[in-house]
Amino acid sequence: MCCKQIMAQSSSRQPHFTELNSPLETRSQVVEACTSLLNPLLPFFSPGRTRLRLGATATRYDETGAQLEGFTRPMWGLGALLAGGDEFPGAELWLEGLRHGTDPEHPEFWGYAKDSDQRMVEMCPMGFALCVAPRRLWDPLTERERGNVQTWLGWINNKEMPNTNWLWFRVFANLALKTNGAEYSANRLEADLVHLDTFYRGDGWSNDGPSSHRQMDYYSGSFAIQLLQLLYVKINGEEDKARAEEYKARARLFAKDFVHYWDDQGRSLKSVRTG
Repeated sequence: MCCKQIMAQSSSRQPHFTELNSPLETRSQVVEACTSLLNPLLPFFSPGRTRLRLGATATRYDETGAQLEGFTRPMWGLGALLAGGDEFPGAELWLEGLRHGTDPEHPEFWGYAKDSDQRMVEMCPMGFALCVAPRRLWDPLTERERGNVQTWLGWINNKEMPNTNWLWFRVFANLALKTNGAEYSANRLEADLVHLDTFYRGDGWSNDGPSSHRQMDYYSGSFAIQLLQLLYVKINGEEDKARAEEYKARARLFAKDFVHYWDDQGRSLKSVRTG
């Protein structure tokens, strides 16, 4: 099925997420819910498939970065779906976007990351997807295209970034390259992990930064640091067994507190982000 057929087929469907009200008790329900989140995005790809523009934004970073965010965030679900052995016809749109967005000769090239650039943030979901679904997102690439992806992700190793959970984004950029046999910075990967471990404050909780920081919030604690620690265990735990066991132990402790963030109907505390 060609890209135009996929997008036309998707646009004929109702543009709402009908399956998200399911109880998510079975694997098939989770797969269907994930698909229902991805399908409505397909008509909004740019011609080169490198961007998804879903509406106006008020971001402080450039428009390419904002539309790259639209492209990469669904890769959390897409990567997991493909890693589980399920098919999603629209996956080829993300593969095409990966080819073109990392190609400096393509008119929709994303550009290389600058210091503290939003492009660094988007390397995390992209890196995750490349780690868990290489058969669909890495193996089809030509040698030149793999080199472009390697250069684009590896660019983060030479740039400054915030001393916060952002360091995990560089970890996942390097993990993606390592997992796929591409050139990566082993020294930077280990140094970032060592430094990120200094954020730990006990009882499963980490600050969003070094000891001078006082921020230990709902977002960075549960949706960033905890999640990425456990994904690291799945991706690199066999090679880094001691750290993997530590991250699993932290998760067990964290869960004892985090369970109280939810009521008996599964509703959570509200998270307010200003930045």
